[in-house]
Parts: sequence; C-alpha cells; structure tokens
Amino acid sequence: MSRFRLAGIAVITALATSLAIAPLAAQADYPTRPIKIVMPVPPGTALDVVARVIADQMSSNLGQQILVEPQPGAGGFLAAQAVAAAPADGYTLLGGAAGIFTILPAQKDKLPIDMGRDFTHIGMIVGRGVMFLAVPPKLGIKSFPELVAMMKSKPGEIVIGTNGAGTLPHYAGLLLQKKGGLPFTLVPYNKGGTPAVVGDIMGVRVHATIEAAFGLRGPLQSGDLQLIGVMSTERDPDFPDVPAVAETLPGLTAVGFMSLAAPEKTPEAIIRRLNESLNQALASPAVKQRFAELGVPISLVSPTQATAFVDQQRAIWLPLVKDLEGH
Repeated sequence: MSRFRLAGIAVITALATSLAIAPLAAQADYPTRPIKIVMPVPPGTALDVVARVIADQMSSNLGQQILVEPQPGAGGFLAAQAVAAAPADGYTLLGGAAGIFTILPAQKDKLPIDMGRDFTHIGMIVGRGVMFLAVPPKLGIKSFPELVAMMKSKPGEIVIGTNGAGTLPHYAGLLLQKKGGLPFTLVPYNKGGTPAVVGDIMGVRVHATIEAAFGLRGPLQSGDLQLIGVMSTERDPDFPDVPAVAETLPGLTAVGFMSLAAPEKTPEAIIRRLNESLNQALASPAVKQRFAELGVPISLVSPTQATAFVDQQRAIWLPLVKDLEGH
C-alpha cells in the first residue's frame, strides 16, 4: 500500500474520530452558555414564580444563567411546540405544566407534535399538586357540599373561572360540570390566567375558582379566598378541615404537577446533569424555605421516575378528556 494511501486513510480516521469525540466533549463541558426554560403560563403566575426560583438556584450550581421565557397560549401547546422544535442540546427546556402532558395528548391527531413521544422528562419542578376549589367568604358557604347545593338552587348562575382553556384547572372544572352533573357556568381565562380570575372574584363577576393551593397563596393568606374542597380521594393533610370532593362525588380527582422536560433526543449525559442540578436545587435550604412559604410540593425523582409519574397521569386523563370532548 502506498504511503499516499496510508496517509489518506490516517486523515480520514482522524477526522472520523474527531467528529465522534466532538459531541462527547460538548456533553462533558455542558453547559457552556445560557439555558432557557420555556413556560406555558403568563408572567407572575404561580408556576412562573416557582420556575424562576428553580432557575436562579440551578444557575448557581451549573455556572450558567437560566432564563425563564413565558410563551402562554393554546393550553400549553405554544410552549411545547417551541421546545419540541429546538435543538436537542439541553439549552432549550420546557416547564411542563400538567395539562401539556395529560390534556393535549388526547388531541394528538390535531397536533403536529406528540406530547408523549417528543419530550424527555428530566425531573419534577413541582411535585403532586392537587386541585382545590376556592370561594370568597362573602359567598357565604364553607364547604363543597354547600357549593353544590347553591349550584342546584341557581342552575347556571354560579360562575367558576379557571386558568386558560386546555389547562388542568379548566379540565378539572369540566370534570365537575359534566361528570359531576353540576349546573354551573365554567369560564376559562385564556388571558391573565388564575390572577385574572381572582381579580374578577374580588369584583363579584366570578364566584369560585379551581387551582392548586400554592397558586392561590396570596388571596388565601389575605382572607380574600377560602378553600372549600380538594379534588383528591382523601383530604389533604395540610388542609384537614377541607372536605375531599370525592366525599360528595366519588372518583372525581385532579392532580397537577410541573415537570422539567427537554426535546426527545437530548443526550442522556445532559439529562443526567440537569436532573442532578434540579434535585440539588430542590434540596437546597433556600429553595426548600421558599417552596415552604409558597406551599409548593417538592419531589426529588430520577428521569425514569418522572417519566413514570407523567405516564401514569396521562393514562388517567386520556380517556376522561376524550369522553369530556365527546370523542
């Protein structure tokens, strides 16, 4: 074999080796520039605030700034689409509110992306967050059965406002309305979300709302709202005096969460690095204290455990959503 041919083979081999090593080196050095978390909720909402707390702490332990970018709309689809279309390099992530992975999959035939297939779950920013019903004290009731009685005595007159159409709070309302057979008017707030609902409750245009307790922390502490029902099979240990909706309407439950997710083909080494950083942030004294003040549940899990939990919730909601929408 000639020296020229040997030299050519050597160059090709070196080039192939360098091309193979380059992505591995990039993963080993990750992150080398700022990271973005795209959020499906408006700025200032509870999930947005929680994401910023986590982003600040992860920025410190990763050595790179993590930016939170709100892209609300279409029940979380706009945010999900932006992340699914981004490079799978760990620099564009999704704050995966529950509705994105439990409600949208039921509409996958109408969507260009697959919520179950096109994302890799890193961990849980917010653990198990059960939905609550809340009303202003001036409504004159203190429990979910009393609200049911009021609805039945005034069919269609009681208005429940929720976060935007397609979100978990909105579908929790549909579940109460259709599966529970309750005659109330449901209004999803596509602009402004839960804070706008609370504003209208204070203005006596809306009578109640559905949201995780931490999403209502301010008005609950000020006494402008009170919890009257929790959408779980049992009473919440943090609110033992609040009756479970299932005590009146068996089987009606709604559990929220927020995962941190990445585009599907993100390298495993980067997913592990992000999971370590997320769990380190959640376990830090600063975040634990802030989450305790906000009432946000913490869940330290692996990517595999996060995926299993989301899959479980999707399996619960998929038939419900199809039934609610008449598919």
